[in-house]
Amino acid sequence: MESLVDILNSDEVLRRHGRYYSTRLSIISDEDEYHFDISDGEVSPGASVDPDFGFSLCGSKAVWIKFCQEIPPPEHHELGALIASGHLEVKGDMYALQSNFMYVRRLLELWRNDQRSRE
Repeated sequence: MESLVDILNSDEVLRRHGRYYSTRLSIISDEDEYHFDISDGEVSPGASVDPDFGFSLCGSKAVWIKFCQEIPPPEHHELGALIASGHLEVKGDMYALQSNFMYVRRLLELWRNDQRSRE
């Protein structure tokens, strides 16, 4: 987790998108959970999401595996497609997601790259 946080915090695009963004974010699969605290774009490992502040991206393990493929299948290639197709459920503060969608998209791209490197 620490190496992933270092990657996230060193990414210029993510830092530019998140300069004023603060929230809590969780990526949840069937058995795995990744929690992030974001403060003015700076990422740190976090605890589970408080329903009043932050949000969770919840999907089955199969959905996340498809998302992490080198060439993801249709409806699994990016955050908007996952949500629109119903493969991913957003729980919590929808405004926290929508207010900086590009930041969350980039964070997921970097998380996906990290997951691929672990395989």
